[in-house]
Amino acid sequence: MATRYDMMNDAITSNITSSPSEWRDLPRRILTVTLGVPSIILMLRYSLTSWLFFQGAHLICLIEWKALIPTSSVKKSQDDATTRKDEKVTGKGSAGSTPKANNAIRSFLRVILDDDDEDDDTTILPPLSNGLFSIFCFSSLLVSILPTSYIPLGLMVFGIAPRLIPHLPGFQSSTSLLTTTENARFFVFAMQHYQFGLAYISIGFHFILQISKIGGPIHIGNLLFVVWMSDTGALILGRLMKGGGSQATTNSESRKGNGTSFLKSISPGKTLSGLLGAVITGPISSAIYPILLPSSTMHHPTDDEQFDIAAASCLAVDVRFPNLYNLSLSQRAFLGLILSSSGIVGDLAESSVKRLSEKKDSGGLLPGHGGVVDRFDSLFVAGVAYYYWMLA
Repeated sequence: MATRYDMMNDAITSNITSSPSEWRDLPRRILTVTLGVPSIILMLRYSLTSWLFFQGAHLICLIEWKALIPTSSVKKSQDDATTRKDEKVTGKGSAGSTPKANNAIRSFLRVILDDDDEDDDTTILPPLSNGLFSIFCFSSLLVSILPTSYIPLGLMVFGIAPRLIPHLPGFQSSTSLLTTTENARFFVFAMQHYQFGLAYISIGFHFILQISKIGGPIHIGNLLFVVWMSDTGALILGRLMKGGGSQATTNSESRKGNGTSFLKSISPGKTLSGLLGAVITGPISSAIYPILLPSSTMHHPTDDEQFDIAAASCLAVDVRFPNLYNLSLSQRAFLGLILSSSGIVGDLAESSVKRLSEKKDSGGLLPGHGGVVDRFDSLFVAGVAYYYWMLA
């Protein structure tokens, strides 16, 4: 007679074999991780390369964020944009042609955003929209490097600035376009989208950079390892238990209708089993992280030891915070639970944005993983939690 373990094993095996499309991206995921992880480890060892890595990721996230403006707001004004574009091309002949430099830039952006549409000019109000995006990028980079105590000031400035853009002399000629309901809706949607991006992406990178600067490679490595392992656990368990292969899981999901309905309204791919995988993997990853590191890398010099401060600054060595070995197993596991739970919130926040923009991924720069925002979404919230729990 088959045991309960055998039945569960058969159900999981059946689910894998019956849904090959679920694992179609696995080779690309493995290739990206194989190439990316060693490079990230090397860059995190030094303060300068670590800063350049995160700020580079920050810039790409800003570009991807622009492409995630809610699609409904764009579609409602698409006809007007197409009409104006046709008038410009037919009325001015060669003036409507695109310079080669612009074509090269657009091709590069299509690679980042995984956009194959050659006719990608969906900007309804070019001067206003571009001005709004420029202020968003400037404010985001500024917030990421400001002292933490000045973040409220940065948020207030960006909260007010977009409201004043239409009244600036350089944009007043485009303000008349806001008299139509569709264009006004697009501008408001874009403004709200960027304001949320400042609170989500910009503050997220601010605290990630603070952890890298203050905590050094050990602490930022701990954050990345735990959060990304939690994402992996959510992906694997969610895919294993999803579908018709496991009737018990299907019945369990249906009994928890409210939770499932909430997740499915955000993203069709989200499942309760996936969340459980993240919550389980996070504490385990956090508990074993110090064990994976050589004990010499966890050594912090005491006051009696001779220590080169210049070298400490160059290597981003943490000299102010306790050794991770000093945390008990239960403390490390609890830290992992905090990071995995906050990472889930960050992931759901980005999924809700992608749902409104009707896109599966934020971009296509990372094969098998989507865009850079897709890879950092959990870190934006988990980084804030890590900073205040471990370093503040």
